[in-house]
Amino acid sequence: MGVKATGSDSINRKPPNYLALKLAAGISALLVVGYLGISAYAGHTLSTPKQSFDPLQASVFVVPPQEVEFRTSDNLEIKGWFIPAKTTDKVLILVHGLNSSRTLELAGKFPEFGSAMNQKGFSILMIDLRGHGQSTPSRFTFGITERRDVIAAADWLKTKGFKPQKIGVLGVSMGSAAVIGAAANDPDIGAVVTDSGYAEVYPVIQQHWHSASGLPEIFLPSTMLFGHLWTGHDPISSKPVQEIGRISPRPVLIIHSAIDPYTPVDNARQLKAAYPLAEYWETQAKTHPESYNTNPKIYVDKVADFYNRSLK
Repeated sequence: MGVKATGSDSINRKPPNYLALKLAAGISALLVVGYLGISAYAGHTLSTPKQSFDPLQASVFVVPPQEVEFRTSDNLEIKGWFIPAKTTDKVLILVHGLNSSRTLELAGKFPEFGSAMNQKGFSILMIDLRGHGQSTPSRFTFGITERRDVIAAADWLKTKGFKPQKIGVLGVSMGSAAVIGAAANDPDIGAVVTDSGYAEVYPVIQQHWHSASGLPEIFLPSTMLFGHLWTGHDPISSKPVQEIGRISPRPVLIIHSAIDPYTPVDNARQLKAAYPLAEYWETQAKTHPESYNTNPKIYVDKVADFYNRSLK
């Protein structure tokens, strides 16, 4: 004869799939925690630049450069070299790209380029962006905050007697975003050269995400979110193409390799389309960003001619 279950037995009996649901919930929670943990670490790591500096590079200058330092509007110390010229009142600020410095840009040829421009008659100020070289450690923001370093450099030059509109800037790769943003915000900057710059940073990040991080693209949105939290700025908002028009009517020269393997040349063409008055020069450099190294004399002559015509 069967025995009927009591009401109490019915209440305490668990559904047959209870353990499976509990296990699935636990695994899901672990996956979410792991996903967010990896994203947070990636955001921390990928927003922290490498600081490298080679003091021996100062030897390329005819006269040893002056060691200088100044502070930005957000109170970071920027280090640099100043090389005065005797024959002109025109001065250039040279700005490197990500994970580089005033000594390492252009595959270590940046000081050589600075020396060549000095011999063309320009005073030269080469700076280390925040978080790079000998400047204050800091996270990078793809030109959003780095523009403050360029503006601080221009302000320092004005304290040394250089006049507004006699100050030119040249930025390489991420440095291009910094100088475009600086010139858009500071009317005292008289002329701009960009070399191997991006129109918007996010498509470039997407293109190189896996090789740079080793992670699948599913981690990209969350890493960008943590990058925002780490830096206080949304890295996706770095869009020089939306700022370059604010430089008008001041002269701009856009330099880019037609076969740049890292930042496709379409970025330069977008910048040109956003500012039709800009001069435009495509090279055949095979690596990023080495248009200078492909033919240093032509590069120096072209850039010097642009600044001589533009800084009046």
